[in-house]
Amino acid sequence: MACKIDQHRWTTYNGLSEALVERLPSVRNKIRALVEQPTGLADIEIDHLATSQQLQSWETVQIPDRLRFSARLAVTLLLLFAFVIAFVPWTQTITATGLLSAYSPYERPQDIESQITGRLKKWHVYEGVRVKQGELILEMDDVDPNFMAPELLTLLEKQKAALEQNRTAALERADQLTERIKAMQSIVKAAGPSAEARVRESDNKVRAAEQRIVSARIAADTAELNVHRSQELAARGLASQRELELAIQGAIASNAERQGAEAMLKEAQQAMKALSFGRDQINADVLQRLLDAEASRAGALADAAHAAEQVANVELRLSNATQRRVASRILAPIDGTVVRMAQVGIGETVRPGDKLVRVSPTSVDKAIEMKADGIDAPLLNVGRKVKLLFYGIPAIPLPAWPDTMYGTFTGIIKVVDQVDDGKGNYRFWVIPDPEDKPWPEQTHVRQGTKVMGWVILNRVPLWYELWRRFNLFPPDYQEGPPSLLDTLLPKAGRGAK
Repeated sequence: MACKIDQHRWTTYNGLSEALVERLPSVRNKIRALVEQPTGLADIEIDHLATSQQLQSWETVQIPDRLRFSARLAVTLLLLFAFVIAFVPWTQTITATGLLSAYSPYERPQDIESQITGRLKKWHVYEGVRVKQGELILEMDDVDPNFMAPELLTLLEKQKAALEQNRTAALERADQLTERIKAMQSIVKAAGPSAEARVRESDNKVRAAEQRIVSARIAADTAELNVHRSQELAARGLASQRELELAIQGAIASNAERQGAEAMLKEAQQAMKALSFGRDQINADVLQRLLDAEASRAGALADAAHAAEQVANVELRLSNATQRRVASRILAPIDGTVVRMAQVGIGETVRPGDKLVRVSPTSVDKAIEMKADGIDAPLLNVGRKVKLLFYGIPAIPLPAWPDTMYGTFTGIIKVVDQVDDGKGNYRFWVIPDPEDKPWPEQTHVRQGTKVMGWVILNRVPLWYELWRRFNLFPPDYQEGPPSLLDTLLPKAGRGAK
């Protein structure tokens, strides 16, 4: 925009110059005509004395030649000085402010808060006292009704031991029942084949009895035929009475044998039925005892599981009670100095989340948290040098000539946030430059000290810096050292190399 305005002015100036050149002859003629007109001065009488007096006065008030030379020399030197100053090297910078902190979050000031609802019992430190990590700072009494008993931990330990014994006994009972079940399973496996063998033996006896019945029936039929034959022969007189009686006797014996065989068959069948029933009864009894044993084992395992659950609940209560006992003793989390204590006295009650004390750590990883405007954010790169001025440290800040600064320190940009803070500003962290002198000790500049910083950019002549600011151009920088040509004749709007 500024360039367009300068171009417009130059065009207007050229137009006016051309118009004046065209009208210059006519103006000269008019002036010459006015000079040649008679003025009547020849008729005026001149008082030579007055004229002489006036000239002497004029000569008296004239500036001496030596003073005129001195004035011209002063103006010339002033212009020369201004010309030289215009080409004086000027270092472009980005001005930012911030606070001294620590790059590691573990070395920043930490507020110790109450984790339980308790009553303050005793302070062991005062403000300004240096503490070591793990050192006792404050003691509190737990006021929770569930954890106020002084012997709570001992009682919970005893309850836990009793429940563990119950659980062990239940597991042992389950193991014994498991062994018993295995033995009964072996009995079942052995009793089944034995009963089955007796049943098969009885079945064989039944078959033998059936065969004897068949033989007895055949013998009985044969004896009946002999009786009939003997009776016919006796009627004819061909057989004696003795032979007939023997035949009848044989028939009676055959019938008796048949009836005995039938009786034996019935007895064998009854025995087989009884053995079959006995086999089934044995299997049912053994199976019932096996099921009872398995049910008892399941009950023992359930008792063990219930005891384990109770043990877990007691362990949870014991852990909570132990942690609350630990939380009632406030210890220093880091090495540092007590800088702020809570405004509560002995006997007062605090709630979870209430701040009790602040500890400022002994920082060895120093860093500065700085903020820069969004227009300068593209120029913030990791590794850029930053000149720092700590408030309270005597210094002579000359940002335009960083090498001539006195009392300032050097840092390096470590991290630049990728998002703004909601107000268009960008945060970046600066750490000490290992190639430069170390920063002041923490005893002189503490965390929270204000710091002013200048991010070092490109080196340009003064006229270029004035021209850039007049046109609202952003600063530019280059990674390497600038050459003489780059310093004296920079390019407007040149970006980083």
